[in-house]
Amino acid sequence: MSTPFWTRTAGLLSLSALLWAGHGQAQTLDAYLPLPDPVGITLPVPAYPALWDDRLTAVPLNPPVAASTLLSPLAQSIRALLQPATQGVATIEGHDKSGVLRFYEARDFTPLWVDAHGLTEHGQAMVKRLALADEDGLDTPATLLALIQTGATPTAALEVALSRAAVAYAREARGSRIDPSRVSKSLTPKLDIPDGLGVLQHLAQAGHAGDALWHYNPKHAGYLALRAKLAEWRETTASLAETAAASRTADGKPALPLQLNDFLTNMERWRWLPANAGDSRIEVNIPEYTMRLYEHGTLKHTGRVVVGKTNTQTPVFSSVMDHVVINPSWGVPDSILKKEFLPKIAADPDYAERHGYQVIRKNDRIVGIRQPPGERNALGFIKFMFPNEHAVYLHDTPQRNLFARDERAFSHGCVRVDQPFALADALLGSMGFDETRLKAMIGKGEKTVTLQTRLPVHLTYFTLSVDESGHIRRFTDIYGHDEKLRAAFLKAPQRVLATRR
Repeated sequence: MSTPFWTRTAGLLSLSALLWAGHGQAQTLDAYLPLPDPVGITLPVPAYPALWDDRLTAVPLNPPVAASTLLSPLAQSIRALLQPATQGVATIEGHDKSGVLRFYEARDFTPLWVDAHGLTEHGQAMVKRLALADEDGLDTPATLLALIQTGATPTAALEVALSRAAVAYAREARGSRIDPSRVSKSLTPKLDIPDGLGVLQHLAQAGHAGDALWHYNPKHAGYLALRAKLAEWRETTASLAETAAASRTADGKPALPLQLNDFLTNMERWRWLPANAGDSRIEVNIPEYTMRLYEHGTLKHTGRVVVGKTNTQTPVFSSVMDHVVINPSWGVPDSILKKEFLPKIAADPDYAERHGYQVIRKNDRIVGIRQPPGERNALGFIKFMFPNEHAVYLHDTPQRNLFARDERAFSHGCVRVDQPFALADALLGSMGFDETRLKAMIGKGEKTVTLQTRLPVHLTYFTLSVDESGHIRRFTDIYGHDEKLRAAFLKAPQRVLATRR
């Protein structure tokens, strides 16, 4: 069995290994599966967990506190492990420190996963879910499995290791392994990372802790489809491409066989989206040059788009569309003003006016350039606005010829849409602004129309996806994000990544 790219990290410890030092070095999952009989645990056939139960989110802030203030020997050991001052052991760092410690303090250090007889029902469910972590491209804590494999009487070490592993799993399932903005300045999703206290409170109240933990993973249809294809791929020694002719990217270029990294990088990107992306939403997949509008979960409109050039990349983030502008003017962004307009105006003072732009001056100094509405306007006849730090949006364009090309990375970062009036009709038609009325408004002054219902917008970057027919689709990594993401994972400390084929 060949070693996947991400597993070339010899010498690194898994996250649980660094959190619980002294119990051996991290190894691959193959070293510990299946679990031995002495502890009475067998790994399940991989199963899709039950649907999310929203009632589980309503957990009390304070778990039940043990009636007795006299700690049992096991509780005393748990306290000793969790409190750094005890025995001089610095055991919990970062986000785990306050969350895990507070969770056990609130319950007088009463264990959740183990008792005098072995692993509790919660504990067994947790072990089984953690052992299947690589189904979601996450790390299985090898040292945790080593503790279980010994078959020894459950100890505080196992209790604490399970809690730490559960918190690490939940946080990583929501995207904590890397900071996307450190991979590229154009990757700016807002991650929703749970804290340790909330995770453990939630798991303690759940009917099935293993399923509750799994549900920290994305539940978007695209993620689940990739997850299923990863399971298929692992059952074979070749890629999913059936023939050499079929092994091509969406733009017709020859494609290399699928690798584990192709799945893992794109599954990670699903963690960058909000847990609830919205049944009604707009999605733009940058490498696919495609925009989709969903209404109540049904695809209502799709179209080609032009995205940013490699040196002016369209960013990856989520926002909410709140208004549309008909006959927009264009205020030239400062970046374009400084890099393009000012040098040309310095060489030719009449350059801007001759090309239809209005120069805004203050004390004989150029402070801005505006392009009025019209056929030559860079934004075309309509733009779709959603507030964001990048000042990008969706808009029409007078350069209609670009949509006929397969590769369409030509903009300064905004997204140009192929059928702007059809999109506007889908968004505003119920408000009386259908395509016919909108086109009749052209040339009659700038008009802002506020959406009755704000609409989530997601600018994404998936180079591997599963289409409606269940087939794998691959797209050219136009900005080189795939390799940067892989490199970031390799540099991330305290990691041994998923290995099982």
